[in-house]
Amino acid sequence: MTVKLEALILAAGKGTRMKSELPKVVHPILGKPMVAYVIEAVKAVGCDKTTLVTGYKSELVREALAGAEVLYVEQAQQLGTGHAVQCFAEQSGAVPENLLVVCGDTPLISADTLREMIDLHKSRKPAITMMTLNMETPGNYGRILRKDGEVIAIREARDCSPAELAVKEVNLAVYLFDGKFLAENVFALTPNNQQKEYYLTDLVEMAVTQKLPVVSCIEKDESSTLGINSRQHLAQVSTILQQQILDRLMSDGVTITCPQNTFIGPDVTISPDTTVHPGTMISGKCSIGRDCVIGPNCRINNASIGNNCRLEACVIDKGNIADNSKVEPFSFIEG
Repeated sequence: MTVKLEALILAAGKGTRMKSELPKVVHPILGKPMVAYVIEAVKAVGCDKTTLVTGYKSELVREALAGAEVLYVEQAQQLGTGHAVQCFAEQSGAVPENLLVVCGDTPLISADTLREMIDLHKSRKPAITMMTLNMETPGNYGRILRKDGEVIAIREARDCSPAELAVKEVNLAVYLFDGKFLAENVFALTPNNQQKEYYLTDLVEMAVTQKLPVVSCIEKDESSTLGINSRQHLAQVSTILQQQILDRLMSDGVTITCPQNTFIGPDVTISPDTTVHPGTMISGKCSIGRDCVIGPNCRINNASIGNNCRLEACVIDKGNIADNSKVEPFSFIEG
């Protein structure tokens, strides 16, 4: 039996620590907005519909995601995660049967763990399924409070007692809600906390009070949970994603002679037995055939390269290179 599922991506914030006039979620990672990776992840796990909650300069978010199959709701004032879901419920007109809520600044989010969450939600049928992680240094993450092994609350770090701060299990702000429970309770949230915000996490205690089950799916890969709040985080996540791309290509038969000096974007396909030399940057939607030698020092963007081609120290921008071609150094080809 499949779970009827929709996704809600929280993407309304400015991201003050980014020191930028751009909304945080449109800052690019390897050439595409960070929120685009989150959209791909929720679609990969079978969400029928994806909605973004936007706020700060929402027109720039829509512009950056032009062509993406997503819907939008507006959160004019950013009054917390619970308020964002309230805006969704008000503007969409109906809460879906099951709603997956994720943050737009977590581009490494694991589709595999999301699938585990969905399977757990399907089998246990709780009011809330959420993703958690055991961390040695939890820092400012919200803590998972349990009694007799069962989740009873999520406490934001700033609201924790010293004993609660010692808890290692943390909230990753990824939730899968039963739609009926969410519709009946989301507007009962109150801003009873230091930030005077509506916390989505308060729904956990509300479910427990109503004697409804709350279950957690524990993420094992801490890197997949990294959120972006600064330029340093942006660089850290970019490095991880780049290495994942290079590892996948090398596993598929591509030779990359100097990975640390090679840039290859997420929408690039390269066939086996092709070699990529250092100083090469391949971005946009590119396809490169078999038995090619690319580089050193090539810049290729939104281009198609055939089989058995030789390119060195050249620029190809939106061009198409036929099979068995040789592109001489310092050439510039624009399609």
